[in-house]
Amino acid sequence: MLRSICLRSLASWVVLSAMIPPGASAAEMSADDAWKALPSYQYGENMAALLALDREVIRAMASPADRSACAAKLAAILETPNATLPAKQYVCLQLRQAGTSAEVPVLTRMLAQAETAEMARCALESIPGEASLAALRNSLGVLKSDLLVGAINSVAVRKDTQSVAKLKELAADKDAKIAGAALWALGNIADLESIAFVIDRAKQAAVPTPPDVAVPLMRCADALTAAGKVEQSQAVYTKLAEKGQLLGTRRAALDALLRLHKEQIPKTILSWIGGDDADRRMVALGRLSLLSDAELEQTVAKLADLPAESQLGVMEAFVARKGKDALTLALSVAANDNPEMKQAGLRMLGQINDPSALGVLTDALSQGGRVAEIAGQSLCRLPHDVVGKAMLAATKERPEIRPSVLAVLRDIRCYEAIDPLVALAAEENRESFKQSLDALQGICDPDDADISRLVQLLLTVKDRNREAVERTIVHVCDKSKGPAADRVKPVLAALAKTDAAELPKYLPLLGRFGGPEILQSVNQSLASKDAAVQRAAMRALCNWPSADMADRFWTIAEADANQEFRSWALRAFVRVVTLKSDRPEAQTLAMLQKAMKQAGDSEDKQWVLSRASTVRTLEAVEWIAGYLDDPNLGQTACQAIVELAHHRFLRHPNMDRFGPLLDKVSQISNDPAVVERAKKYRLGL
Repeated sequence: MLRSICLRSLASWVVLSAMIPPGASAAEMSADDAWKALPSYQYGENMAALLALDREVIRAMASPADRSACAAKLAAILETPNATLPAKQYVCLQLRQAGTSAEVPVLTRMLAQAETAEMARCALESIPGEASLAALRNSLGVLKSDLLVGAINSVAVRKDTQSVAKLKELAADKDAKIAGAALWALGNIADLESIAFVIDRAKQAAVPTPPDVAVPLMRCADALTAAGKVEQSQAVYTKLAEKGQLLGTRRAALDALLRLHKEQIPKTILSWIGGDDADRRMVALGRLSLLSDAELEQTVAKLADLPAESQLGVMEAFVARKGKDALTLALSVAANDNPEMKQAGLRMLGQINDPSALGVLTDALSQGGRVAEIAGQSLCRLPHDVVGKAMLAATKERPEIRPSVLAVLRDIRCYEAIDPLVALAAEENRESFKQSLDALQGICDPDDADISRLVQLLLTVKDRNREAVERTIVHVCDKSKGPAADRVKPVLAALAKTDAAELPKYLPLLGRFGGPEILQSVNQSLASKDAAVQRAAMRALCNWPSADMADRFWTIAEADANQEFRSWALRAFVRVVTLKSDRPEAQTLAMLQKAMKQAGDSEDKQWVLSRASTVRTLEAVEWIAGYLDDPNLGQTACQAIVELAHHRFLRHPNMDRFGPLLDKVSQISNDPAVVERAKKYRLGL
C-alpha cells in the first residue's frame, strides 16, 4: 500500500516539476531555506522547497564527494525530531539516486516501523553495494507479518542469492502471505538452488498447479532457458502445458514451448493451428507474425484444411500483413454465407481500406443486425469523401438501408450531408425525422452556418416535431462548451434575419439557453395579446435551464388561470428543483411532496414520482413506496424504486427495507426490464 503511495507521490512530483519552468519556483527559495523548510513539508503545500532540493541533488551527482555530502544531509532529516512523513518520503525518494552505503544504517532503522518501512526499502533497493543488500537480507530474520512480506519482495528485486536459504525456510511459513511471497521471490532470484526448490515444490502440488507455484516455476524455467539449459526448461514448460492446468498457466507454457526452438516455430504453428487442442490453436494463432510471408501464404493456401477459428485467425493475419494484396481473399470471405465468416470478411475490408469494397459494404447494410453494424464500421474506415458521396446517394436510392446510411454519415461527419439531412427531416416522415436529427447532432458544428440551417428547419417543421429540433440545436450549441450567452450567439444571429411573425416558433428554443436578455424578451411576450405568442413565451419560460425560475414556476403552478400553463409550470418546477445542486436532499423531497399535492392529473403526478428518483435518501424511497399500490402511479413508483436501488451506498445499508420493496416491484411491475433489475438488486448485485 505504502509503496503505491510512494510511487504515486514520486510521479506527482515529477509531473509537477515538468510543468513549472526551470528556475521559476526554485528561484523563490534558496537552497539553504529549502533545507530548513523540508522537515516540516506537508502534502499539498508549495513545492518550491522540493524543486530547489531537486536541483541540489542533481548538481551533487556530478562528483562522488558532493553526492556523499548531499546524501548525508538528506539522511539527517530522517532522524530530525518532528520531521513529517511527507518530508521523509521525499528524502527516501532522493536517496534512491543519491544514497550511498553511509545512509544504510539510518534506512535500516526505519524498516521496523510500518509507516516508514516501504519508503526505506524503496531506497535500499536502489542503493548499490553489499551494505544495502545485507540490510534487507538481515531484516528477513527480524521483521514479522506484512513488514516481512515487504522485505521478501525487496530481496527478490535485488535477486540476492544469499537470501535463498532463508527464503526456502520462509516458504514453509504458516502465514500463507509470507510463504507465497517467499516462493515468488525464489522464482525471481532463479539461481540453481532456487530453481531446484521451486521445481520440487511444484512436484508436490496437485494439478492444476496453483498460481502461487506456477508463476515462480515459469520464471525458473525462463531462467533455465536463458542459461541455455533448454532440456530442463522444456520439461517444466511441458508440465505446465498439460491439459488440466489453469487456462492462463497452460497458454503461457504453450507459448514458451512454441518459442523454445526457433527453428521449429513455423512447423509447430502449422501443426497446432490445424489440431484439435483449442489452447494450442489460440497460442499458435497469436504467433502467426513469426511466420515468413511465404509460410503465411502457404498456410492461406491450405485454409480449407483448418478449423473455422483457425481459418479466421490466419486470414486476419494475412490481411494485416498484406493489406490491399489481400483484397480478393477478404471479398470472398465477406461473401460467405456463414455469419461469423461474413462478419470477419467485412471487418477485413475495413482494415484494407480500399474504395473498391464500397459496394459490398453498402449492400451488407441491408442485412441488419451485427452484419450491418460491422459493415457500417468498415465503411467509416474507407476514404470519407468516397463514402460520403455514396451514402448521400443511398439516402435517396435505397430507403430500406437509410438508418444505417445516416449513421455512417454521422460517424464520418459528412458536412455535405447537412442540407440533404435537413431536407429529409423536413419531410415529416416520423422515422426519417428522428434518424436525420440524430445524424445532424453528430455532424453539425456550433457555428453560424450550421446553426442557421438548423434554425430554418425549426421554422419549417410542424408543431409536434419542433421540440425535437430545439433539443438538437441546443445539443449542437453545447459543443462549444462556453457560457450560455456565447453558445446562443449563432442562434440569435440566425434569428436576426427571421420575420418577427415567426416568434411563436422559435421563442421556446431561446428559453432553453436562459440569460437576462432572453428573459426580458420572454416577459414582454408573456404580456402580448397574441395568444400564440403568449403560449410560446410560457413554453420558453418553462424550458429555462436552471433553478433560477423555481419560485416563479411555483407561483404560476398555484395561481395561473390557464390550466395548461399551471401544468407546464409544475413540471418545470419539478425538473429544475431536481437538478444537481447544494440544496439538502430533504428540502428537495419536501418540494416534490408539495408538488405532488398540487399536481392535477396522473401524468403530472407520474412526472413528480419519476423525478423523485434523483433524491437518494431512504426517506424518498419510503415516500415513493407509498404509491406502489396506486393503480395510476404504481408502475412509475416501481421504476423510481429500482432507480434508487441502483445506488449501492443507499441500498446495501438499508437492505432490510429495500428487500421487501424489490420483491413487491418484481411481482407488480409490468416492465420486464424493471423486474429484472429489481431481482438483481435483491440479490445484492
